[in-house]
Amino acid sequence: VRDQATARAAKVTEKDPLHARLQKLAEGTEALRGKIVATKEGGAITGEERIRELMGQLYGSVNNYEGRPSAQEYSRTESLGKELEDVLNQFKSMADKDLAAINKDLEKKKMEAIKVTSEDDWQKMHASGGASSAKMERENPWERD
Repeated sequence: VRDQATARAAKVTEKDPLHARLQKLAEGTEALRGKIVATKEGGAITGEERIRELMGQLYGSVNNYEGRPSAQEYSRTESLGKELEDVLNQFKSMADKDLAAINKDLEKKKMEAIKVTSEDDWQKMHASGGASSAKMERENPWERD
């Protein structure tokens, strides 16, 4: 959505109110992205940690120990899941509120609408060699054979 909004804004004059709305949408989605992933240049060196990085640390902690996950690890999983759900709800709210109106205005200008990629489509785009991400997601990561 961010990239599509930025691309559409580049095609609209700066004096057009749609330009500002498209930029605001792009900035809003980037702000939400910044809650999920570290966005500072320099990667891990900056020490910036967001949901993705914290989940990676948690996964490494659980994966590198032969025993069952601790109560703290279970709790951390739930906490990070709630944080991610909050960000997803904020995005859905933003999309519901702003995207339909912006798409109507884009249609009036005979421009392509901004489309939200479904989770299934995203999974298909990012599937790699072995088991798909969607299959792994359906399985309980805490159960071990």
